[in-house]
Amino acid sequence: MLTVLLVISAIAACAKGAAKIPEDMKEMAQALRDNCIEETGVDPSLLGPCENGNFADDPKLKCYFKCVFGQMGAITEDDELDADAFESILPPELSVLGKSIMACKDTKGSDGCDMAMKFNQCIYGKDPANFLVI
Repeated sequence: MLTVLLVISAIAACAKGAAKIPEDMKEMAQALRDNCIEETGVDPSLLGPCENGNFADDPKLKCYFKCVFGQMGAITEDDELDADAFESILPPELSVLGKSIMACKDTKGSDGCDMAMKFNQCIYGKDPANFLVI
Protein backbone atom coordinates (compact mmCIF):
# COMPACT_ATOMS: atom_id res chain seq x y z
CA MET A 1 0.00 0.00 0.00
CA LEU A 2 2.84 2.41 0.80
CA THR A 3 4.41 1.70 -2.58
CA VAL A 4 1.17 2.58 -4.34
CA LEU A 5 0.99 5.81 -2.38
CA LEU A 6 4.50 6.70 -3.35
CA VAL A 7 3.62 6.46 -7.02
CA ILE A 8 0.85 8.92 -6.38
CA SER A 9 3.30 11.14 -4.59
CA ALA A 10 5.74 11.36 -7.37
CA ILE A 11 3.20 12.62 -9.71
CA ALA A 12 1.18 14.68 -7.39
CA ALA A 13 -0.87 16.50 -3.96
CA CYS A 14 -4.15 18.00 -4.89
CA ALA A 15 -6.13 16.49 -7.70
CA LYS A 16 -7.81 18.94 -10.01
CA GLY A 17 -8.99 16.54 -12.70
CA ALA A 18 -10.31 13.01 -12.91
CA ALA A 19 -7.35 11.47 -11.07
CA LYS A 20 -7.80 11.57 -7.31
CA ILE A 21 -5.71 10.27 -4.45
CA PRO A 22 -7.71 7.49 -2.83
CA GLU A 23 -9.12 8.58 0.53
CA ASP A 24 -7.31 5.83 2.43
CA MET A 25 -3.95 7.08 1.12
CA LYS A 26 -4.23 10.77 1.96
CA GLU A 27 -2.66 10.44 5.42
CA MET A 28 0.32 8.56 4.00
CA ALA A 29 0.62 11.13 1.21
CA GLN A 30 0.82 13.90 3.79
CA ALA A 31 3.53 12.01 5.69
CA LEU A 32 5.55 11.59 2.50
CA ARG A 33 5.13 15.26 1.66
CA ASP A 34 6.25 16.30 5.14
CA ASN A 35 9.27 13.98 5.01
CA CYS A 36 10.47 15.26 1.63
CA ILE A 37 9.88 18.90 2.60
CA GLU A 38 12.03 18.35 5.68
CA GLU A 39 14.69 16.39 3.78
CA THR A 40 15.08 18.94 0.96
CA GLY A 41 14.23 22.20 2.70
CA VAL A 42 11.89 23.20 -0.15
CA ASP A 43 9.52 26.08 0.51
CA PRO A 44 6.09 24.36 0.64
CA SER A 45 4.53 27.36 -1.09
CA LEU A 46 6.35 26.31 -4.29
CA LEU A 47 4.39 23.04 -4.52
CA GLY A 48 0.89 24.44 -5.11
CA PRO A 49 1.72 26.40 -8.28
CA CYS A 50 3.09 23.21 -9.87
CA GLU A 51 -0.49 21.93 -10.04
CA ASN A 52 -1.09 24.62 -12.66
CA GLY A 53 2.15 24.07 -14.55
CA ASN A 54 4.09 26.82 -12.76
CA PHE A 55 7.29 25.00 -11.79
CA ALA A 56 9.73 27.38 -10.07
CA ASP A 57 13.34 26.96 -11.18
CA ASP A 58 14.39 26.10 -7.65
CA PRO A 59 17.03 23.47 -6.82
CA LYS A 60 15.19 22.44 -3.65
CA LEU A 61 11.93 21.96 -5.55
CA LYS A 62 13.72 19.77 -8.07
CA CYS A 63 15.20 17.69 -5.27
CA TYR A 64 11.81 17.50 -3.55
CA PHE A 65 10.48 15.66 -6.60
CA LYS A 66 13.56 13.40 -6.58
CA CYS A 67 12.95 12.69 -2.90
CA VAL A 68 9.41 11.58 -3.65
CA PHE A 69 10.64 9.31 -6.47
CA GLY A 70 13.38 7.96 -4.23
CA GLN A 71 10.91 7.14 -1.48
CA MET A 72 8.98 4.99 -3.95
CA GLY A 73 12.00 3.32 -5.51
CA ALA A 74 11.33 4.81 -8.93
CA ILE A 75 14.84 6.20 -9.50
CA THR A 76 17.75 3.93 -10.34
CA GLU A 77 21.21 4.27 -8.82
CA ASP A 78 22.14 6.13 -12.01
CA ASP A 79 19.42 8.73 -11.34
CA GLU A 80 17.24 7.42 -14.15
CA LEU A 81 13.49 7.05 -13.94
CA ASP A 82 11.95 3.59 -13.63
CA ALA A 83 8.66 4.37 -15.38
CA ASP A 84 7.69 0.71 -15.53
CA ALA A 85 7.73 0.62 -11.72
CA PHE A 86 5.46 3.68 -11.69
CA GLU A 87 2.95 2.19 -14.06
CA SER A 88 2.96 -1.28 -12.55
CA ILE A 89 1.85 -0.11 -9.12
CA LEU A 90 -0.72 2.52 -10.03
CA PRO A 91 -3.97 1.91 -8.18
CA PRO A 92 -7.09 1.70 -10.38
CA GLU A 93 -8.10 5.22 -9.31
CA LEU A 94 -4.97 6.59 -10.96
CA SER A 95 -4.75 4.38 -14.04
CA VAL A 96 -5.47 7.46 -16.18
CA LEU A 97 -1.90 8.60 -15.39
CA GLY A 98 -0.27 5.54 -16.97
CA LYS A 99 -0.33 6.92 -20.51
CA SER A 100 1.45 10.13 -19.47
CA ILE A 101 3.99 8.26 -17.40
CA MET A 102 4.93 6.03 -20.30
CA ALA A 103 5.03 8.99 -22.72
CA CYS A 104 7.53 10.73 -20.42
CA LYS A 105 9.57 7.70 -19.36
CA ASP A 106 12.69 8.69 -21.30
CA THR A 107 12.99 12.11 -19.65
CA LYS A 108 16.61 13.04 -18.90
CA GLY A 109 18.19 15.74 -16.77
CA SER A 110 21.59 16.99 -15.67
CA ASP A 111 21.18 15.02 -12.42
CA GLY A 112 18.47 13.15 -10.52
CA CYS A 113 16.84 16.31 -9.20
CA ASP A 114 16.71 17.92 -12.65
CA MET A 115 15.34 14.72 -14.21
CA ALA A 116 12.60 14.50 -11.56
CA MET A 117 11.53 18.08 -12.25
CA LYS A 118 11.55 17.57 -16.02
CA PHE A 119 9.54 14.36 -15.63
CA ASN A 120 6.87 16.23 -13.65
CA GLN A 121 6.82 19.00 -16.26
CA CYS A 122 6.43 16.40 -19.00
CA ILE A 123 3.56 14.68 -17.17
CA TYR A 124 1.86 18.04 -16.71
CA GLY A 125 2.34 18.85 -20.40
CA LYS A 126 0.80 15.55 -21.49
CA ASP A 127 -2.25 15.66 -19.20
CA PRO A 128 -2.63 18.84 -17.13
CA ALA A 129 -6.19 17.93 -16.10
CA ASN A 130 -4.98 14.86 -14.19
CA PHE A 131 -1.65 16.15 -12.88
CA LEU A 132 -1.15 15.77 -9.12
CA VAL A 133 1.47 17.11 -6.68
CA ILE A 134 2.08 15.63 -3.23
